[in-house]
This record gives sequence, C-alpha cells and structure tokens, in this order.
Amino acid sequence: MRGSSVLWKVLAVVFIVLAAALGIYGAITFAASGGFGAQNWVFGVAFLSLGIGTWHIIAAPFWIVGTILFFMEMSGYTIKGFKISKYKLRWDSVDIATAALSAAVYGGGLAATGGLTIIPGFTWIRPANALAPLFGLLFGVPGALGAAIGNLLADSLAGYLGWGSLGGGFIGNFLLAYVPYKFVRDHSLRDARSVAEYYLFGVILGSVWCSFYISWFLSYFNTLTGVIGLPPLFVWGIFSPFVIINNAIAEIFTPLLVYPLYPLVKNWGLHWSDRIQWL
Repeated sequence: MRGSSVLWKVLAVVFIVLAAALGIYGAITFAASGGFGAQNWVFGVAFLSLGIGTWHIIAAPFWIVGTILFFMEMSGYTIKGFKISKYKLRWDSVDIATAALSAAVYGGGLAATGGLTIIPGFTWIRPANALAPLFGLLFGVPGALGAAIGNLLADSLAGYLGWGSLGGGFIGNFLLAYVPYKFVRDHSLRDARSVAEYYLFGVILGSVWCSFYISWFLSYFNTLTGVIGLPPLFVWGIFSPFVIINNAIAEIFTPLLVYPLYPLVKNWGLHWSDRIQWL
C-alpha cells in the first residue's frame, strides 16, 4: 500500500511537470516565433511534418467519440465500468441554475480577454479556460454543459461566433470539462492519485481532445466546402497546437480553485454525485 502511494506521488510530480512544460514551453516558443507562420514555430513544424491527411485520420475518432459521448450524456446515458449505464439528473431549478451560472462565469471570463486575439475570428488568449475543468469536477454534466454554452456566449460577446463555434467549439469546450469529470477518481484532488489523474487526463488529454475536436471540424469541412472552417495548413500548423497550449497553460492552475471550493460545494449538496440517480 505504501509502495503504491509513493508511486502515485512520483507520477503526480511527473505529470505536473509534463503539463507545465507543455504549456510554458509552447507559450514561450509561440511568442518567440511571432505567430507569423507554422514554419517559425517548433510545434507547427512538428504538426505539419505528419501531413494533413494523417491529422484528419488521427483527429476523426476524437470528433466522432466526443460527439457520441455528448449526445449520450444529454440523453441520460454514460460509460461506467466499461459498459453503458443509464442515469437520471434531476434537472430541477438547482441543476439548471448550476449550468446557467457555469455558463455565465465561464463565458464572462473568456470574453474578458477577447481582445487578446491570436487568430482573428477563431481564438484568443483564454486564461478562463481554467474554469472548465473546475465546473466538470464540481458539477459534472451540468457544469460541462455550462462550459459549452459559456463558450458560445463568449464567442458572441467577443465577435468570434461562427461555424467553428457551433460545429467544434460547443462540444469541444464541453469535453474540456467532461474529460476530468469522467477520468479523475477523486474530484476533491486530495490525494496523489487524483492529482496525477487530473494532470494526465484533465490537462493533457482534455486539452488535446478539445483541440482535435475543433480542429478536425474546421479542417475537414474546409477541405469539403472551401467555405466553412480554416485552411488545413493553418489549422494543423497554428490553430490546433495553439489551442492545446492555450488550454494546458490555464488548466495547470485549476487545482488551486478545486481544493478550497470542493468542500463548500459538497457541504451544500451541489456536487454532481449528490444530484445523480443511477437507474
């Protein structure tokens, strides 16, 4: 038991360092490149070296599975113990208020930095991304839905609303909150294992999944229509790696919010585990 505890502590440190390195190194190298082209950014060069077709193949399962999971959860079904389980959320005034409050806070937080544009019409510097995992860990599906709606709200307020918001950003931000909700065992983040799981799944996997979900939509549908989305070279050379970095560098700090807020939410009976009924 003691050996297992030590192992999780080591893994927690490793995953924290990896997540921090991903976010910080990515941000520094992007700033140094001037954001003027994928060929000037080490992440852009690495992404494009695989080829556009390869990225369409890699990212497609993220989009397909993410879409299926979203509609499953909205229909009262989830994956639990490697099988599909049915559950019931009350969706009473408390759950609706939780989703609405999450949307308002997340949307307002994102919109507050909407002027720090990186890709006009598509993305900007978003420190409020740290709130998405928070809402997922504390409120579950209502919190994740709030993050999805909040992103639409932010896109509207900041002038970024478009096809990318609807076809990619909505569920992409849902997943940003949903992944830690599903993959982290102890949502209080009070032990080494939960911290390790958060930084591996919540930060790294969540950031990648959100990015690939939005990027596949923008790239693939631009290839099909020539109108919707962004040119594939730009998507995979700049947009996709930047979204990963933008998410990760903010979500590194989410546990600082979870740690003090979890006991309050739990004591008030607002934690998702107190609001759900398994059928």
